Amino acid sequence: MLFGKSDSSTSGVSTPTTSCHEADPPMLNHDDDSTIYTATTPPETVAADLPDDRDPFGDAEASSPLVPWPDSTFIIRSVSSGQVIMLLGGQTVLTQPGDRGSIDWACVETKGWLGFRNTVSGKFLGHDAKGNLCCSAERHQKWEYFCVRMRPEGGCVLLMTHFERLWHVGIKVEQGVEKLAKIEDGGSNGVVWEFVKV
Repeated sequence: MLFGKSDSSTSGVSTPTTSCHEADPPMLNHDDDSTIYTATTPPETVAADLPDDRDPFGDAEASSPLVPWPDSTFIIRSVSSGQVIMLLGGQTVLTQPGDRGSIDWACVETKGWLGFRNTVSGKFLGHDAKGNLCCSAERHQKWEYFCVRMRPEGGCVLLMTHFERLWHVGIKVEQGVEKLAKIEDGGSNGVVWEFVKV
C-alpha cells in the first residue's frame, strides 16, 4: 500500500497509517477548518489643530512612527533634529518646518515601491546622478523608488534603490554644504525619520 498499512481494528473502517519516512501523513478532519489572522495597526500621528501657520509642530515631541501608506499625505521629519524634508525654491532641503516651502508629500505606490509626490509642485522626490535628493521627476520611476523600514529602537529608515541595493537617505557634505542624499552605508549619516500624517 502506498500510504502505509491499514488499521481496521475497531470500527470496521480502514484508516491509513504512516511513518515519518513514508508519504504525506493523512489529513485530520476538523469541524472548524477556518483560520483567523488579526493584523496589528501601527499608531498614527495626525497633524491637526496646528498651533501656528508657520510651525505645524509647535513644541510637539517625537511621536510613534507611522509607516507611510499610498493615498495618504505626510510630513517627513527627522526624529533627532525635528527638521523636515522641504521643497524650497526648487531645492530639496532638510530644514525647520517654519521656513516658507512645501513640506507635504503624497505617498504613491508603483510596482510595490513607495514614492513621494510634492503636493504643491506635483513632482516626485528622487535622486540625481550624484545621489543627491531632488524633486524634479514628472513620473514615479526607478530613481524615485523608496522603501521604509521601521527600526526596533523607534523611528524609520528611508531607503532608496541603488542598482540591486538599498541605500539610506541621510546627509552628506559636499564642498562644506550639507545635502540630503542616498548614503551607501547609513552609519552615522543615516537619518531616523518619522512620518506625520496630514
